[in-house]
Amino acid sequence: MERFVIVEVGSTNTKAYLYHDSMVEDLDFLTIEFKNHFKKEGCLSSVDKQTLFSFIKKIEEEHIFVFGTSVFRNLNTLEKEAWLKEFKNATGLLFHIVSSDMENEFTVYGAISGIDYRGKIAVMIGGGGSTELSIVEDGKIIEKANSSFGAMDVTDMFSDLREDYAITDYDFMVSKVKELVSVPKNRASFMILAGGDYIYYYEELNYPVQENKFYYHPLQPYCLDVNTMDQLDKNFFYSVSLEEICKKTGKDGWWRGARGMRLCVKSLVDILGVKYIIPTRISMVYGIVEKIKKDDFIFD
Repeated sequence: MERFVIVEVGSTNTKAYLYHDSMVEDLDFLTIEFKNHFKKEGCLSSVDKQTLFSFIKKIEEEHIFVFGTSVFRNLNTLEKEAWLKEFKNATGLLFHIVSSDMENEFTVYGAISGIDYRGKIAVMIGGGGSTELSIVEDGKIIEKANSSFGAMDVTDMFSDLREDYAITDYDFMVSKVKELVSVPKNRASFMILAGGDYIYYYEELNYPVQENKFYYHPLQPYCLDVNTMDQLDKNFFYSVSLEEICKKTGKDGWWRGARGMRLCVKSLVDILGVKYIIPTRISMVYGIVEKIKKDDFIFD
């Protein structure tokens, strides 16, 4: 199959990608806060479901594959069966629920494919409702440490993170998030940030990044030392108006969760002893593409 669309439905953000001519292209993006609304209603929100159905139906491509992550994994058997049936009836498509391990492996594939580097690399996959971490050595995953919380859970803990300016002490928040993280045995000097658009964060805020000095990879052009990362993140928490950046970009939901995600990043940076981060736009879509191309896409 040479042309198809992959839709990744996360706890907070839904993204569509078009694969064609051996390339993955961003197609569309929408914030749908499935996990937050599930917590409040005790079920998948009917409004969220209809929003997703409309998003899918607007895609004008013959081959569309849809994958759900964190919040959909937590449905019980009856809820899951009902959701899969409802989705199929509404869209005519199958909804594939990807396990935490599979999401981890698919994303790590995209992050390390083509990298010429010897030594240990940490790959963090950040989401609204989960945080996956892999330690990779010489192209192979040697350890996984998955946590069932993400950016939205952090903003639930510290509600001021969603306000115009944060007021809770930064170090206090980091210490609390660290208590929730699954701690790996291995350490790494740099960490690839995947599963979300981390490059967008730096671009929109006009924050400086350096050229990736560890290796060349077209999807990983930048790196940043953690001291500079800390300074920029603190500026984002306490000096950048969230209202203004939301109004400017039109991505209110994305930015309301961004401070929570930065705390997830910081907690793992500290635990692992990371010296540099590598922000990327890489997601599990790259591993899924290879599965679909090989007609090997049974994920449920």
